[in-house]
Amino acid sequence: MDGEIVPWREVLHEGPVPSLESDALRAVRVEFLGDDGHLTAQDERLRAAIAEREPVMLWFEADLFDVLLLLQILDRLPEDAPARLVLVGQERWRSVTDVAPDELAALGRDAPAVEPDQLALARRAWAAFTSSSPDGLEPLAAGTPELPAVGQALRRLLEELPWTGNGLSRTERQLLEPLANGARTREQAFEAAIAAEERPYLGDGSAWAALDRLAPLHDGYVVNERGRAVLAGAEEWEPEEERWIGGTRIPPGRSPWHWDADAGGVSGPG
Repeated sequence: MDGEIVPWREVLHEGPVPSLESDALRAVRVEFLGDDGHLTAQDERLRAAIAEREPVMLWFEADLFDVLLLLQILDRLPEDAPARLVLVGQERWRSVTDVAPDELAALGRDAPAVEPDQLALARRAWAAFTSSSPDGLEPLAAGTPELPAVGQALRRLLEELPWTGNGLSRTERQLLEPLANGARTREQAFEAAIAAEERPYLGDGSAWAALDRLAPLHDGYVVNERGRAVLAGAEEWEPEEERWIGGTRIPPGRSPWHWDADAGGVSGPG
């Protein structure tokens, strides 16, 4: 590939991502992540590319981690930006590492331009993601023909709400269940959680943070009595610290929002 390569380094499925313009949002993210250097550099590089109308090639995978990054960038692009998109694994899941170099080169040569309807979708999706309520995500999670990976990723994001029945998010359950079934290290639990994903996206840092939150439910990575009660649905998990899904704050204690897996939708306050 010719040109400058700019990695877009963020973990948007973790921590607060409220509806703010880019500089103000970066300040929020810096406070959460504790690192300003790369966030400022990537924001300024994108801003310069837009101002100079540089051609932009976007390379991403079709998983939750990457799709959120893609939405953030597309939301910032003007309507007439000379941008093209390679989205690996949208039709059939595979990661970039599963694609041979010659095929990757062909994907780059043949990458289509970002269409106006895809930009419009990205703006709707980013607005819903950064909203203080998850309600706007639900219709998008039902399907996004303009970019199917967006709807699939946002449905997976909604599964990070506390579930009806036990209050665990999907990731929390997928980490806790292996420990209840014989895993004895956090690495083993992490590997099992990844294997349970249709489109793996979770990093080990996010997994360790989730296991730390769940500490009252396991003793040295052995699920205790309370943890088994939560997994069985006999008790609802009410964490002691806040959590964020985009712009939606999940407060300590019982969540005002839940993911109803049977109904395939969000149950909210009232």
